[in-house]
Amino acid sequence: MSNMTESHLANGSFGRRTFIKSAAAAGVILVGWKPTLGRGGVLQKTNVASVGVGGMGASDLGEISAHPEVAMVALCDVDRNNLKSAADKHQGAKTFVDFREMFDSMGDQIDAVSVTTPDHMHAIIAMMALNQNKHVYCQKPLAHSVHECRALRNTAMAKPELATQMGTQNASRVMKQRCMQGLRDGICGQIKEIHAWTDRPNGWWPQGNPRTPGSNPVPSQLEWDLWLGTAPARPYIDKAYAPFAWRGVRDFGCGALGDMACHIVDAAFQPLDLGDPKTVICEATDCTDDQFPSTEVVKMIFPGNKTSGGEDIPFTWYDGKVTPPPSQLGLPADYVLPQNVVVIVGEKASLLVPQGGDGYKYFRKGMERNMEMPQARGGNHWHLWIDHARGGDPSLTPLSYAGKVSETLAIGALASRAPNEMLEWDATGMKFTNKPELNQYVTRKYRDGWAVAGL
Repeated sequence: MSNMTESHLANGSFGRRTFIKSAAAAGVILVGWKPTLGRGGVLQKTNVASVGVGGMGASDLGEISAHPEVAMVALCDVDRNNLKSAADKHQGAKTFVDFREMFDSMGDQIDAVSVTTPDHMHAIIAMMALNQNKHVYCQKPLAHSVHECRALRNTAMAKPELATQMGTQNASRVMKQRCMQGLRDGICGQIKEIHAWTDRPNGWWPQGNPRTPGSNPVPSQLEWDLWLGTAPARPYIDKAYAPFAWRGVRDFGCGALGDMACHIVDAAFQPLDLGDPKTVICEATDCTDDQFPSTEVVKMIFPGNKTSGGEDIPFTWYDGKVTPPPSQLGLPADYVLPQNVVVIVGEKASLLVPQGGDGYKYFRKGMERNMEMPQARGGNHWHLWIDHARGGDPSLTPLSYAGKVSETLAIGALASRAPNEMLEWDATGMKFTNKPELNQYVTRKYRDGWAVAGL
């Protein structure tokens, strides 16, 4: 085998992917393997591990595993019922309840990792994968805290050979990519302001409440301590947190802003290349120490750039079914606003882009007009990530962007701890300059035993 000896493999001087690529280059036939030549000359299928395989995790697993060049080799979930359901469909994969054991035991057998857990566990799993030079697909928001988002972004940017993607599946729809290209081409003229909103959390999960008292026995299939993971310990309570009500709880989720805004604001934030916010204020009335508010309006000011002619760019977020007046957006005053959209207001026109679907609306002088968007690349969000990992074109929401937008939204979510106060943000120092008591929340303190390099 040329210079590749058994001793090299035994002492770990060649990782699995290095060995495969070297063998392919040397024309070596690997006995017992069924080689598949992917894009970029990568021999063998891409071995993927999925962490979190219930709910949205089951959807991510199904989409990723449907790629013809993927082999699912590991499944991990703290709920054994979820794990069994996934294992029944992927019987060749090894199963784990603790992702740390998965990484320890599978080692170099894993090429790529998908992370679909509650928000508070995203960063530690994604960072562990990046530290081991694995491609990463991570659900939105990328991470839970401002610091985590920046750390993941910086780590991913330092490893450009790794394919990364945030789980905002609608971002890869051709419609949305065409709208982004249109904004880059200046179809709205100089940008004046951005507005976005969602119908969440109204009826989707609880927010605006004090901490739920009491406790209940932990279900036999659930590893509660592993579910808590990095978060402070608290008792299990039926339906209060797992499997889904956690999103509005500060220790676990990022609220409606951290969740839905990732899906919605990308049509504006990505093509307009917004910088770091200078100020932020969260207008709300029912914030609690334990949960995000049930309804809020978050206002940020971004420094101007070439898309705005150098003028500051105001961004306003509304949730809980609050919406702005249509006329403020350059739309007809009687226009019925849909939910879960972003509107980019420019000097020449306004563009309304929905979270999903194939429709968009273009307005000039307060009237809807026809506007044909330029062509743009799109595709299956999950498969674009795998294609990139196999040497194809870059994915469309890499961590270089995902970390930036998630950090910005984490700042907005954090502002709800000081509602109705204008906060000044120092991006370089990663701190609030006029409300220093909030800075303790910029970086999370993990429970003992959960430290990982880079966070």
